[in-house]
Amino acid sequence: MNIHRIPTSKGIRSVLTYWYQGIRYRPFLGINLSADKEREASLKVITAIHKNTAEKQIPRSLPPESPTFGAFVPTYLQYLKAKRRDSDQRNEKALTLHLIPHFGSKRLAEVRMEDGLIYLEKRRAEKAAEGTIERECAVLSAVLNLAVECEALDKNRLRRLPVPQYVKRERVAESWELQKIQKASSQEVWRVVVLALQTGMRESKLIDIHEEWLVQRGDGLWLAPSPGRSSNKRVAKAIPINDLARAALRCDLPKIGGRFFGRWKDANSFKHRWLETIERAGVHELHFHDLRHTFATWLLEAGVDYIVIEKLLGHRLPGTGDLYIHDWDSRLRDAVTRLAVLTEQKLREEIGAKKQEKAFQVPLEVPPSYVELIQNRVSSGKMVPRDRIELSTPAFSGLCSTN
Repeated sequence: MNIHRIPTSKGIRSVLTYWYQGIRYRPFLGINLSADKEREASLKVITAIHKNTAEKQIPRSLPPESPTFGAFVPTYLQYLKAKRRDSDQRNEKALTLHLIPHFGSKRLAEVRMEDGLIYLEKRRAEKAAEGTIERECAVLSAVLNLAVECEALDKNRLRRLPVPQYVKRERVAESWELQKIQKASSQEVWRVVVLALQTGMRESKLIDIHEEWLVQRGDGLWLAPSPGRSSNKRVAKAIPINDLARAALRCDLPKIGGRFFGRWKDANSFKHRWLETIERAGVHELHFHDLRHTFATWLLEAGVDYIVIEKLLGHRLPGTGDLYIHDWDSRLRDAVTRLAVLTEQKLREEIGAKKQEKAFQVPLEVPPSYVELIQNRVSSGKMVPRDRIELSTPAFSGLCSTN
């Protein structure tokens, strides 16, 4: 509360400045008032403001019988579908797997702060990541807020739930870690890793790469992936393919349509192979998405402009850049060419002086040792998947060879 005294031709005007419930009030108190009269007038005005505000705030009454959380979820999903036609379905998974089993039988009006705190303890006991818990709490709050808008609930009682603050990862793969991963991975897994390092694409898009996405232009091969599933998962419209990425795709070998990595149904299927690979390699706390961070970091190290990196990552350019800036092809091609050179330099440093003649390569042919193993297994009626070959077998070492 402040009282401002403004000189005028008629005298000193006293004006009160008072904030209440986020609203600023500036009533006129009088002219040439003493300090005591200013306080009396201010008290009357403030009392009137509180009274008038209380009369306007009519408490919302609960519906006769509030629906359960589980019964209201279909309404939320219908609203979400109308709002986001291309949903990535993470909200639906959070509801189905975690929120409905915990809150489903409770009526909306019975969901209290205590229930939210118990949910946080439960998810942390299940070793869920803080970012995952944050997304689930956001979905929970969105359902309750929509219930308030639909007059199925008087207010969201979990509005002040102490939701964990997710800290975004800044992990970048080191050269020695990539060397260990190359030695411990199968040929197929390593091809996906190379593509991630050379294109910056997310795991799901890499596994979905289809031969129809490839376009041959005058300056070389380009990849035109399908659009992202949401505004948060934007994808570059076209990505130039350098020599390393081309070898990883095996574009020089004959192929009859279809996906390049059809052995995996989706990114979730590949995720298990990735976790097994980094465990064999002895690399800790490296997510596959960290390769996208590595891609951007190496581009910056190679001297590529920040705005070009943003374009390759599929991010929206600031301001109206997306609308008015065109013809990026030459700059994007130059960026990935620099990236290929830097990648070979980084991984040669880890190989050592005696092995420098063995450049960073992606095997284009299946090693003979693996072919012999398959023939032996087929003849004996036993088949061993490539990703499950033991480290001690000669076939595994052949698969990881860079010869």
